[in-house]
Amino acid sequence: MFFRAALPRVLARSTVVVLTAVLLLTGVTPASSPAQAREADRSQAGAAGPSGRFSIATLNLRKGMRVAGMRHDINQVIGGGATVIGFQERLFSRPALRASLPKSWTLLMPSGPTGTDDNPIAFDKDVWELQKTWSVLLTGKTWRRQTGRIAHDQYGVVAVLRHRASGHVIRSVSFHLPNHLHNRRTGGPNYANRGGVEAMWRMAYRVRVLAQNAPEEHQFVAMCDCNVTSNRDTTDHLVKGRITKPLRLETNYAGKPRKGAVGAGIDYVMGERGSDFRIRSYRSYRKLATDHPGIVATFKRRR
Repeated sequence: MFFRAALPRVLARSTVVVLTAVLLLTGVTPASSPAQAREADRSQAGAAGPSGRFSIATLNLRKGMRVAGMRHDINQVIGGGATVIGFQERLFSRPALRASLPKSWTLLMPSGPTGTDDNPIAFDKDVWELQKTWSVLLTGKTWRRQTGRIAHDQYGVVAVLRHRASGHVIRSVSFHLPNHLHNRRTGGPNYANRGGVEAMWRMAYRVRVLAQNAPEEHQFVAMCDCNVTSNRDTTDHLVKGRITKPLRLETNYAGKPRKGAVGAGIDYVMGERGSDFRIRSYRSYRKLATDHPGIVATFKRRR
């Protein structure tokens, strides 16, 4: 009687020992909670996926946009994988822009009286760690096409960000190119707007200085909006000649827009050709509340 009653208890103990051994071999502990499992999965995904790739976007916001419209557009480019966004932000929309960002995102923008385009940078704190940020005066002065009067100075925002999974460091700048720089017929500089053309030249020089002063371990990435006529960029006086070629930057520039394109401008993401991370693909988002396409460029580590 005693032996028959004890037998199931012995079997139960041996079963527990076997199950514990199986769980240990498979890497699962009986005490781990669902939250701990989710955290482990997230850290494994962060270490395996983003270490070889990351995506950056640029988005030009329309003046007077409300939170719903901004949130719609931002969700589009975040859905494309972007974890850093350079904005061409219109004055007085700062509270709306902050309210439109996900809670895990931080907005970096100049403080004090700045220009008509503040060009902030937003980044996902779960993916990137901020090391330094500052604003820089890029143009000094620009001209309004309608009146010919001097407009506000334009500032760019610079941020040094470290990727939490891979340790890769980028020095990113977000800036806005002056309007109406092109001659409609030739695609070259519109010297009738000499002030705007010269503002572009000053801006290109200051962007080059930012890149040249970056430490070797920092990859330089530029995000900008080009609000120019007919998307032309055909001479050595504009973007390709003044910024991308001297800095050896690769860009998502693809020439003339496709039929049905929203707006007349190009949004650029540019990165160093000599970096371990190169632009491997980009996607243009056009079904937006704003009047510009949003560009998400994906950088991948070179094999």
